Amino acid sequence: MTSHRSRTCLVYDHGLFVELAVTLSRDFGRVLYYSPWETCAPKSNSRRIGEGVEGIERVADWASHIDEVDLWVFPDVYEGPLQEYLAKLGKRVWGCRMGEELELDRVAAKEHCRGLGIDIGPYKVLHGIDALRSHLKSRKNVFVKIPALRGDMETFKADSYDLIEPKLNELADNIASKTWEFIVEDEIPDAIEVGYDGYTVDGRFPKEGIVGVEVKDEAYVCAAMAYRDLPKEVRSVNQCLAGTLRQYNYRGFISTEIRATPDGKAYLIDPCMRCGSPPSELYQMMIANLADVLWEGAGGIVIEPELMKPFGAQLLLISDWADKNWQQVEFPKSIREHVKLHNLTVIDGEYYVAPQWTGNPAVGAVVAMGNTQEEAITECKRLAAMVEGYSIEKPESALDKAAEQLTEFLGEPKSKTDRKADELAKRGAISDKQRAKMRERESA
Repeated sequence: MTSHRSRTCLVYDHGLFVELAVTLSRDFGRVLYYSPWETCAPKSNSRRIGEGVEGIERVADWASHIDEVDLWVFPDVYEGPLQEYLAKLGKRVWGCRMGEELELDRVAAKEHCRGLGIDIGPYKVLHGIDALRSHLKSRKNVFVKIPALRGDMETFKADSYDLIEPKLNELADNIASKTWEFIVEDEIPDAIEVGYDGYTVDGRFPKEGIVGVEVKDEAYVCAAMAYRDLPKEVRSVNQCLAGTLRQYNYRGFISTEIRATPDGKAYLIDPCMRCGSPPSELYQMMIANLADVLWEGAGGIVIEPELMKPFGAQLLLISDWADKNWQQVEFPKSIREHVKLHNLTVIDGEYYVAPQWTGNPAVGAVVAMGNTQEEAITECKRLAAMVEGYSIEKPESALDKAAEQLTEFLGEPKSKTDRKADELAKRGAISDKQRAKMRERESA
C-alpha cells in the first residue's frame, strides 16, 4: 500500500458519507470534510455535520483550501460541474463527474440505456399530482419516482390506489406537486434485485468485483469474486455502460440496481452513480487499500481491491423520529469500525445523527464481513445488538431474506478457499482428494 501520510484529501459530501472521510483518515495525513450548509438562514443541523468526528477536520468552505488539497473525493451526485472544473485545473478528482446525469435525469437515462442494449422495464411519465392520481386508480403494483429532487419525495410502491391514497393526499399538500414529473414503473415479476457494487475508472472495472442483494431500506448481503465470475446479467450491464462511462471520464463508485428474471433478462432500474447506501458503508471495511484505489483511480489507473473477506453483511439502523430530531446513538467503542452513521456529529464525546427533514429514516448501518455468508450475517446481528438509541429499529430478518435471494441467484455461496480449490481443480493443478483436504483445513 502506498503511503499517503504527506497528502491532504477533501471529501465533499451532503451528510450521508461522513464515514468515508473517517475511513480515509486512516491513510491520509489530513482529511478535510465539507458539507454544504449555506442558506439565507443557516441552521446548526447542517453546519455541525462532521464536527467533532475523529480523524477529520470539518471546514466551512472548500474554495479556500483549493491549493492545499491533493485528492478531491465526491461520494455523492450534484457536483458534476465542480468536479469537471477541478479536473481541468489538473486536480485529482474521484467522482462521477457529469456521469451523475445517468442517475438524476431518469427518463433520459432510461432511453440512453435502452439504446445501449440494456433491458428497460415498462414505465410511464406523468406531469403533476392530479395526473398521477388518475393513473394510479387503474394500476396495481407499480413504483412511483421523481427525478433528482429526493428531498421532495422518496420512491414508493403503490400496491393499489386505495392503499396509497393517503400518501397521494400528503404529496398534494405541497402545491409544487402540481408541476412535478413523476415516473411510474411497472413491477418486474419474478425478479431478484442484484447489482454490481464497486468502482470504475473511465469505464474499466477491476478484476475483483462485488455482487449483492438489498432488501430495500433494511439490509444488504454481498459476495466478492473474480470479475469474470460475476453473473452474466451483472457483467452485461457494465459492458453496455462502459463506453458511456469512458466518455464522462467517470472515476468513482458505482452501483447498478438490476432486476434479474428467470429468462435471463437484466432490467436496469436505477443506476447509482455514487456511493450506494448500502453498500458503501460495507466496502469501506472490506477493501483494505481503499485509499490507493481512490488516489490511483483519480489519476486514471485501475487498482485491484484488496478484499479482506469474501462475504459481507449490512443492517440498516432505522428511526422515523430521527428525521426531525437529534438522534443519539450509543455503542461500545470497541465496535466503532462496524457502526457507520449518516449526518454524523460528535458532541461531548457522544455520537449524534443531525436531523435533516428529508423523510429518509435510515440513520446509518452496522456492517460485518466473514469467510462465509453465514459468518458475516451472524457477526452483523451480534454487533447490531450492541447499538442502542431511542426509536432505533434493526430489521434483522431482512439479512436472512437478502441471503436467501443472493443464494437463489448465485447458487450456494462458496468460501474463498472453495473458489480457489475449484479454480485449481479446473486447471488440473490439484486432485479431488487435495481439494477436499483444502476445505477440511479451512473448516478446522
